[in-house]
Amino acid sequence: MKKYLLLVEDEKLWEKFKESIKQDINTEIIDLIKKKISGVKKGEK
Repeated sequence: MKKYLLLVEDEKLWEKFKESIKQDINTEIIDLIKKKISGVKKGEK
């Protein structure tokens, strides 16, 4: 799996995200990515 760099400049937004997660950060981010791409149909960009 390729690595990624997440850069969040909004500290308050980042704190809210960290407080809301139930799993580790990597799993939560992967889940968000899966949710985002599940709405994209094959061939669409």
